Amino acid sequence: MIGFWENDNLIKSIDEGIKESRVPHCHLINDSYGSGGILLGMTIAEKLLGKDPFKHPDFNIYFPLEKDDISENSIERFKYLFKKINCCGLSDWNQILNSNVQSQIRVKDITNLHEKILLKAYEGKNKVYIIWGPELLNERAGNKLLKILEEPPSRTYFILVSEKINQILPTIISRSIILNLSKLSFSHIEKSLKEMQINDASGIARAANGSWRKALQLSDKSNKIEEIESIWIMGLRGAFKSSENKKIVVELMGWAEKISSLTRDEQKQFLEFGSNLIRSALVVNYKAKEASYYYSFNNFNVEKLAPFIHSKNILKIINLIDKTHYEISRNANVKILFSNFILKIAKYLNMKEY
Repeated sequence: MIGFWENDNLIKSIDEGIKESRVPHCHLINDSYGSGGILLGMTIAEKLLGKDPFKHPDFNIYFPLEKDDISENSIERFKYLFKKINCCGLSDWNQILNSNVQSQIRVKDITNLHEKILLKAYEGKNKVYIIWGPELLNERAGNKLLKILEEPPSRTYFILVSEKINQILPTIISRSIILNLSKLSFSHIEKSLKEMQINDASGIARAANGSWRKALQLSDKSNKIEEIESIWIMGLRGAFKSSENKKIVVELMGWAEKISSLTRDEQKQFLEFGSNLIRSALVVNYKAKEASYYYSFNNFNVEKLAPFIHSKNILKIINLIDKTHYEISRNANVKILFSNFILKIAKYLNMKEY
């Protein structure tokens, strides 16, 4: 990713703020579209510190972990990911963790941050702290961070990078200056993918719907998106057959077993993929195919699914997907969760609109 494309104005405002000595103590980067939030955060840190943050003693970064540990013990893993994909997201980080448990930022990390704040700056200038994924602060950690933000020391700067800003404590948001990263244009994504010699750059750029991170994921043959789509196709076919043959229910239970072999993060990816698939089918059903952002890795024709997604079942299906996503975050029993999920999907798909 070269520069920030449509978001270059944010960098200009940071440069002006530093030049005029009016930099807020806390920036909150809203990266809900996947436009390079952590890259922007690291860029701001470099500008405030005057050199590569990784080489500066007054730079620290905190991120979600799968166990009761502190971030500085995993800094090498973060460096590896950032150097590999500087536009990485939390889903990429979870793959590095290779964990099947919900990751969090715990109070140990914020205590560590507080201890470092009290120390004198090594170079006598600015100190910068990035918190990647503030929406994943647990309750104790969030409250402790809030107290720090209420009375920040001079020349101490916090950069929060979030993918789900609506899940952050409102009191933390109120003490931050928000930087909203916008969607990227189709033309910029398509051009960059072509420069990377990605096959079907146009199709992937369209499916990315403004998200550079999603474009990279769709371009990466090593990820599990193709497998995730094939599991969806298998489940949908079984769901349709279940209305005519009750023995198919046994197969659907096997389908749920297959999903349980995925990591928690991959299960979330599965549901997010399905949400896009179902929404795209609805759009196609109502004759607005040009507004669909679906891209298939298995030559699946969404037009065949479209007649079965309509006004009577769309909200039921989307709400089911959202609820299941939430339950995964709470470490629910996956086999039971997805067994119930596919049975309800079968019921909803066989509903008639009129």
